[in-house]
Amino acid sequence: MKKLFQKLLAKLVKKAINKSVNDVVSNHDAPDMDHIVVPGDDSKKNLWKFILQTLISILTAILTALGATSCMGLH
Repeated sequence: MKKLFQKLLAKLVKKAINKSVNDVVSNHDAPDMDHIVVPGDDSKKNLWKFILQTLISILTAILTALGATSCMGLH
């Protein structure tokens, strides 16, 4: 059961990241979008910071949904 949950979670995270990246890439040349310039010396640090914040947000949303679902099942 644990491996199934891990595989499911990995697929969900991968799908969410791929969708986010595709959305950013497809909207890259949109005229109404402001382009963000990352300084060269901190680019890796900022990239990892963005990735970690995104993963934490995704995991928080998943855990919140699971918690709400488990609470609804008790009543």
